[in-house]
Amino acid sequence: MPEIAPDELPFRVGYDMDSGAIIVWMTFGAGPRQTTRRKVYTSLEATVIAVAEHQHESFLQARLANELAHAAITHLGADPKRLQAAVRALSDPASTVPVGAILRGDSRP
Repeated sequence: MPEIAPDELPFRVGYDMDSGAIIVWMTFGAGPRQTTRRKVYTSLEATVIAVAEHQHESFLQARLANELAHAAITHLGADPKRLQAAVRALSDPASTVPVGAILRGDSRP
């Protein structure tokens, strides 16, 4: 997976030398409705807990995605290749093909 430039990520991690805290600024939204939230980790223990939470969440999200895909294939009759193509299309901001067309092979616009 290619590395993402730090300025493209929706968060920034920094260190406050005066307080000894790690600070995370998270950006939500876009344009005039964009907001930034700040989370401060004041100890090594708190930082380690945050790392574990984020890694665990990522693991659970990936497992849920795999289970949902398996259920769609098993119970809803989805074609595995078409399912993956639809997921890739949803992740591609330039894609304009309807998901149903990808899943079913419809030729409708």
